Amino acid sequence: MSSSPVIELIREKLDIADVVREYVPALKKAGRNYKAPCPFHNEKTPSFTVSPEKQIFYCFGCNEGGDIFKFVMKIEGLTFPEAARKLALKAGVEYGDDRSHAMTEADKERLELKKLLTAAAAFYHKTLFSPAGEKARLYLGERRLSKATVERFELGWAPAGGSALIEEMKAHGWSCDLALKAGLVSEREGDRVTDTFRGRIMFPIRNQTGDTVAFGGRVLDPEAQPKYLNSPETVLFSKRRTLYGIHEALPQIRKSGRLLLLEGYMDVIGAHQHGVDWAVAPLGTALTSEHAGLIGRYAKDTVVMFDGDRAGITASVRAAEVFMDAGLYVRLADLGCTLDPDEFLNEYGREEFEKKMASAADPLEFRMNLFFKDRTTPPTSQEKAQAIAAMLETVAKQPDEIMKSEWVKALASRFGVEEASVHKELKKAGASGPRPAAPRAKAPAPDMPAIERGFIQLLLRDPALFEKAADLKPGDFASPLARKLFSAIGAMPAEARASASTSLAEQFPEDATLIMELAVSDPAGESDLTQNAAGAVRRIKHSAMERYLKELKSSGAMTPEQLREYGRLMSELKASDKDI
Repeated sequence: MSSSPVIELIREKLDIADVVREYVPALKKAGRNYKAPCPFHNEKTPSFTVSPEKQIFYCFGCNEGGDIFKFVMKIEGLTFPEAARKLALKAGVEYGDDRSHAMTEADKERLELKKLLTAAAAFYHKTLFSPAGEKARLYLGERRLSKATVERFELGWAPAGGSALIEEMKAHGWSCDLALKAGLVSEREGDRVTDTFRGRIMFPIRNQTGDTVAFGGRVLDPEAQPKYLNSPETVLFSKRRTLYGIHEALPQIRKSGRLLLLEGYMDVIGAHQHGVDWAVAPLGTALTSEHAGLIGRYAKDTVVMFDGDRAGITASVRAAEVFMDAGLYVRLADLGCTLDPDEFLNEYGREEFEKKMASAADPLEFRMNLFFKDRTTPPTSQEKAQAIAAMLETVAKQPDEIMKSEWVKALASRFGVEEASVHKELKKAGASGPRPAAPRAKAPAPDMPAIERGFIQLLLRDPALFEKAADLKPGDFASPLARKLFSAIGAMPAEARASASTSLAEQFPEDATLIMELAVSDPAGESDLTQNAAGAVRRIKHSAMERYLKELKSSGAMTPEQLREYGRLMSELKASDKDI
């Protein structure tokens, strides 16, 4: 990463805790640091730590860590120059031209992929308004989409031939290799390359910052399969982490704190056209913990409204359970008919649609309403028992004990049974339910004696303590990693040691995880001596002399010079015994 004066100025002007809190509102003060559930993996116990002192973050659960630039790159999927430009704008600093800052090869490739995908979106959009796109335009008209909406979402058409995009790329100098990495072309038998999307209405998929990172395509031919096709996974695109419409919806979501989760592309586009511009959708896949984490960053009030068929209702309940696992509150809405959300909006308008959203229920109430919907006779005892057993699966997944208790009361009241009986059944459901997954095993840390680890930890916490190490030399450390880190800290100018953890992580990326962990951890519990730098120096020096003596003994017959060195070391070792 770059360490130009501009980058250092951005670091000086921005506090990492303030920037992280914009993405992770749950960030709370915890001693010297701040903590929150990690935004990069699903967890219930906060292990994500931000150190304002070191201006770094580290997660003890998934081992992600770095500085303010690394955080923005990771959470928004940006290259370093893109993250720097975003942070420069926030800091009120002029960043300048990308070319004036160092870029890795991976950064360069990501930028080229974005440029290619942007060009592909423009090509598909242009083709929609050509003679070849007539049938697609008629279809969009039948779905009552206005030209303004088509323009806003940059909808397009991929011709059926299979080489239209390839020819377009060749004409503009794009390589086939880059197109393969972008998922725009596919290799067929006999090394033949064809367009991935053929004969489909095209939906550009954008990330939070508005970059086109993938496509979805819908066929018009009712016999063709699959009906919807998404781009393959790439370095820019993961279905598990992407929500369709997030870029268009973010301004309103941030303003209102609410989010509407729909089922598909057309639902989202139709909602936005009718002014419900806080709607997004997963991409043809079940809601994931990554989706829930993304939504939790921006929205306090989330409503799920999937299609009203059996599959949609089942998906709604599963989505609610994913939100609960992530510790998020969610409500479920039912249109009360078989129409899709965009069809309902076209038929009845926004006002009636908003009424349906306003009547959204919590996950348990939603399931109970479905059970009693259209019933003309009271349920039998067996029907009650079966329904309650099914609904207790939802209750058991509720992490909030107060909510869980209220849900048990609601079940008992609605079904007219004893609350104590529901509690007993809940205990059975919890006992027979799936066991929580074991925490992910941590990669083994490089072997480092506790005293050396503690001393490096002290130096990363307070680099000024390096002055206590005047008697130490790199060779005094038994651990090659401790030796390497100590040497690197010593080589830094004294004024640069305040950001030693960030510099070391960049210099030794293979050890960055351990460096970040040591920098944000309190150096307690390793050894009492690690609380005192001077004492740690004496202990390390003492251990080094013992190793040197052992090496001299094992070397066989000693030369006169080695004998003198042996005697000197023995004297020093005896003297140092008094201080250990």
